[in-house]
Amino acid sequence: MSTAIANLRTIGIISHGGAGKTSLAEAMIFTTGNSKRLGKVDDGTSIMDYDPEEISRQIT
Repeated sequence: MSTAIANLRTIGIISHGGAGKTSLAEAMIFTTGNSKRLGKVDDGTSIMDYDPEEISRQIT
């Protein structure tokens, strides 16, 4: 999938641990249509968590 540079946006989500940053990012990716499923951190199905250590420790 090719995206024009003019259409790219970079964001930062900053907060303390357990505040829901990954869940928010997951919901944003799903809502914008860039994912067909809404993953969950607790289930280890989040798009943001792809490294085995991230999944096992539930951190991103």
